[in-house]
Amino acid sequence: SSSSSPSSSSSMVAARRRTKIIDAGSTAGNLAIPLAACLLDSMEEEEEEEEGSFDFDKIELLAINTNEFALQQLFEWAGTMSIVGKHMRTLAADLADVDSILGHIPSENDVVVVSLHACGAASDYAINLAHARDAPFVVCPCCTAKSLTKREDSSTPDNIQSNNASFQRSGATKEITYPRSKWLNGVLNSNDAELEYAILAKVADVGLGPQTPSQQRGHQRRAKHIVELDRLAYSSSREYRYETGLVRVRRHDPIVYGKGEMLLGAKGGSVAAGVFGDLLLE
Repeated sequence: SSSSSPSSSSSMVAARRRTKIIDAGSTAGNLAIPLAACLLDSMEEEEEEEEGSFDFDKIELLAINTNEFALQQLFEWAGTMSIVGKHMRTLAADLADVDSILGHIPSENDVVVVSLHACGAASDYAINLAHARDAPFVVCPCCTAKSLTKREDSSTPDNIQSNNASFQRSGATKEITYPRSKWLNGVLNSNDAELEYAILAKVADVGLGPQTPSQQRGHQRRAKHIVELDRLAYSSSREYRYETGLVRVRRHDPIVYGKGEMLLGAKGGSVAAGVFGDLLLE
């Protein structure tokens, strides 16, 4: 409350659990580094105001990618910013291997999952990772048609390196099926739901042709909207019971690049769900 004393605020900080922010499909840090810097700025502002409500030492960013070269670039970049680098870790892992990833995260840690333009099914892996820890997620997907590619078995000797290939990183494992939700499965033709979803996913990427640029963008936006609502409906199902929302990146130019949708999700009744709800009202 507004009457809380500085000492009581400090006690709340001390009791706060450590938080792991997972950047799923991090590439070379295009999201993780700016996010870490923003958190650092927030900490400094809180210290100046003597609020004592933000403890950066209890926050760590974990950047996950299958590409070890990209992770090395991220690590070197973060290392040039000593304070940011101190709170940054990298993990070379397949986003589809949820159990392996969670094995690197202490069970007592709070988790937040973020992802920027993880292609195809990689965005679904990011959401599944959040589900596994009842964690909130903020995911900005892209390249929806890439999710239609089925992964090859990377466990055989001939395919041992294939997870570094784009089609493998973004392709769907047998556990990931489309449409994702019962809602969209019910809307589409039950006999051809998979085929009709494939058309939606392709239109969301490239539109329909031949057509004018404005017509193409219109078709893309509508199809992309449906694809992302399908993902959110899956998270909102009885199995997961997430509160969800769909927004667009502010000041995002759809003429330059049309994939600016952001998916917000948090366990129903959680603090994060309240925060997301406030954002959706703005």
